[in-house]
Amino acid sequence: MSHFALKLVNPAFDSPLVDVLTELEHLRRLQLHGDTPPVVFFQIKHIFHMLESLGSARIEGNHTTLADYVEAAVNGGPHNNEQLCEIWNIESAMKYVEAAIQPQMPITEQFIRELHSLTVRNLEREGDHTPGAYRCTQVRIAQSQHLPPDAMQVASYMQELVDFVNRTDAPKYDLIKVAQAHHRFSWIHPFNNGNGRVVRLLTYAMLIKYGYNVKDGGRVLNPTAVFCNDREKYCDMLAHADQGSELAPALLLSRQRQLITSEELQILNEVVRRGTTRSADLAKVVPHLSSAQRAYQLRKLVERKMLQPVREGGRLYSISFTNNYLLRCVIQMLSRQGFISEALTGPAP
Repeated sequence: MSHFALKLVNPAFDSPLVDVLTELEHLRRLQLHGDTPPVVFFQIKHIFHMLESLGSARIEGNHTTLADYVEAAVNGGPHNNEQLCEIWNIESAMKYVEAAIQPQMPITEQFIRELHSLTVRNLEREGDHTPGAYRCTQVRIAQSQHLPPDAMQVASYMQELVDFVNRTDAPKYDLIKVAQAHHRFSWIHPFNNGNGRVVRLLTYAMLIKYGYNVKDGGRVLNPTAVFCNDREKYCDMLAHADQGSELAPALLLSRQRQLITSEELQILNEVVRRGTTRSADLAKVVPHLSSAQRAYQLRKLVERKMLQPVREGGRLYSISFTNNYLLRCVIQMLSRQGFISEALTGPAP
């Protein structure tokens, strides 16, 4: 292991890296506009978080396919399948990142330790016997010539890293700091296991800290960019997703597969068109149904998790598709339109 100082890279003005950073800087200010209700937008966002979690686990050798994960989501959870639990943990940790980190907030060692604890929770093969604690022994990285620092040096290196992340530098350096911190964390390898999963979560936290995040449905969600090779195509596609236009063909596909009835298709299409719907709004859509029958249909769709009340106990409903049979069809539509990398749909390499 050879030590090198952690200092901010300052690329030359004529470096190609400057061009890339300038282009990426536009993403921080880019606003996506659409008329999709926030509840729908954030369900689409949840699907991309699911894909990010799956991708992060597969990098580490997890063999779960997208189809496996969707079926588990539809059926209510991983059910003691360790590879599915690993992905569930990453997804939970991403939610924790969004809840815990705001723009300009400091990132602490305690926060990083908690990410590790969440990531390895209840895992055997991909877990850690000391979740949230830095390693106390020397480790080696499989298929790498790099020998991480001695365990006695981990705490000081991590303090140096956190200071680097939180120090005040010109905003133009933020993405360089993200890249450097990602590399430095991997170089330190502070935990016995789970370092790759944690560093990707830390990278996401830094992007939020530096202002790259979806807040109230308005800004670009950066982690999903990994699923598109073309950055411009990614932005175009996310703007397209903001319009909710994948939902109509997904509903039609659900009807073709006989997952929903023709009446349910009419009701769900109207909910998608309106954004939010109450029973009275459906009178012209399903005129043969009485008020009581419409209310019954709505309750049935809520029970099947295809609709959700905007407020708990309320009678205004919005579409729901992240934990039911509609998810399969939404995933298929997203895949057809190029949102999902082929690497996620087949066996892990």
